[in-house]
Amino acid sequence: MKTKRLHPLELEVMKVVWKLTRATVNDVLDNIDRKLAYTTVATTMKSLEKKGFLSHQVEGRTFVYQPLVQEAEIKHSMLNDLLERLFDNSAEKLVNTLLEVRQTSSDEYNRLQALINNYQPEGEETDD
Repeated sequence: MKTKRLHPLELEVMKVVWKLTRATVNDVLDNIDRKLAYTTVATTMKSLEKKGFLSHQVEGRTFVYQPLVQEAEIKHSMLNDLLERLFDNSAEKLVNTLLEVRQTSSDEYNRLQALINNYQPEGEETDD
């Protein structure tokens, strides 16, 4: 499967569209965390549509965009790409590096430990 990778601005725009489920350029401008020109967002959304990430409908004279891919699909694709390129497909190396470079609270550490303890690899059954 080809990696579905988004550039930082594309990802910011997609996060707004996913959150709103459908959005105009002005909706994105109102909900994005930084000041951008209308034309920058419009061009980015047209590019995302051309790449197959968004589609649009015309309502009056306004383009209303909706996502064609789920947020989880992009997260999985980009994380798999990162794992392969930087960590030799090793989740252990990824987690180790994450813990080395990021301050983790004891609450977050405990939640991570619980996730690991409760994780069931595909195809393996519990001893119930």
